[in-house]
Amino acid sequence: MFTTRSQLCHDKRGLTMYGAEFTSNFFASDSNAEDVPCALCRTDRATSVIMIPGKNTCNSGWKEEYHGYLASGYHGHNVASAYVCVDIYPEYIMGVVDQHNGKLFYEVITTCGSLKCPPYKNDYPLTCVVCSK
Repeated sequence: MFTTRSQLCHDKRGLTMYGAEFTSNFFASDSNAEDVPCALCRTDRATSVIMIPGKNTCNSGWKEEYHGYLASGYHGHNVASAYVCVDIYPEYIMGVVDQHNGKLFYEVITTCGSLKCPPYKNDYPLTCVVCSK
């Protein structure tokens, strides 16, 4: 249950849309190079939904929709990217043969400095939680 966008790429044929792929087995075993399904967290029991990076529980008064690990595109790639919360038990589309390296999902790792450590641990994957109210 996370939101993803396909990447729009320009090549010699014009604009081409590719799907998103996991770049390692970090999010799930055997998920490396597998396609990320499009998903949207939606509830009609709440008026607000928020993703909180660096936490795995919701604040008092909020309901947890899911928790997991923070993902984003690679900082060295020249494409737009956003942080998304990948469910701790993610789904992926197995058996896709083509690898176009469209939108690649990487785990977000902490770097102490401007990010205060503690409470964070240096070089450690960031958790996240999606909460509704």
